[in-house]
Amino acid sequence: MAEIVRQSELLNQTVLDRASMQEVGQVEVLWMYPKVNRVLGFICKSGWLGKKKTAFNLHQLEAIGSDGVLVNSPPVETDVEKVRQLESLVGCELWTDAGDQVGKIVDYLFDLETGEIEHYLYVSDGWGGIVGSVYLLPPNYILRYGSRRVMVPKESVESFAVYRGGMQEKFSKVKDLFSEERGQVTQEVRSLAELAREKARRLKDKARSFTEQAYEFVEDIALDETEPYAAPASEPAPWDDWEDEPAPKSQELKTPVEPKRSSKSPAADAWDDDDWM
Repeated sequence: MAEIVRQSELLNQTVLDRASMQEVGQVEVLWMYPKVNRVLGFICKSGWLGKKKTAFNLHQLEAIGSDGVLVNSPPVETDVEKVRQLESLVGCELWTDAGDQVGKIVDYLFDLETGEIEHYLYVSDGWGGIVGSVYLLPPNYILRYGSRRVMVPKESVESFAVYRGGMQEKFSKVKDLFSEERGQVTQEVRSLAELAREKARRLKDKARSFTEQAYEFVEDIALDETEPYAAPASEPAPWDDWEDEPAPKSQELKTPVEPKRSSKSPAADAWDDDDWM
């Protein structure tokens, strides 16, 4: 069974020589031939700032793991200028033969044993697809290609399948699924919004009830503090009976002082004319 891998899965992987388990470098770029849509090998970078370049043919690739790749023979040295001249459709804009820009090629899937590219992967710009979705582009649909752009037939764009981790779905099915999911999400959002409004209303009612109770409590306290004291009906008003009022100390009776005796007779004193005037 053919092992299909994604080009980006190899990039920056550590390269180890299987015989010596020595590190050779890191995968910098895959070496492909767009005219026949085939991967021929890869370029490895090593040394200070990755300036040293070495090339491996595809058959030298022994295994691909989660942390690196193993090669079974020494590489062939090359230079930076030759690496720059390598052709690749990754990064090219995708256009139709009617002049519509469809998207941009970002990756591709290839057979690890033969190097044959099965599909290119492009991100849609929205024309004929969903913005941001990744689609599969079969190589046989490519009409022309240059250093920056790739051309495909206009009528074929809507037939390209969506790429989702290896699952291939036709555009029509994805569109229906997207509409259904969007409807479900919208309904869920509405339900959540209604629930939030109901909770907000309940909280508002509780807050209003607490406020009213607080106002009543404050009014009761204010009434208790300001209402004047009313004496019980059975309690007599102070000094209601003036006969019982105690005399002031200044008016208390004192022991009479006996008057001094005079030379007059008692009768004269009793009938003294001055006392009657």
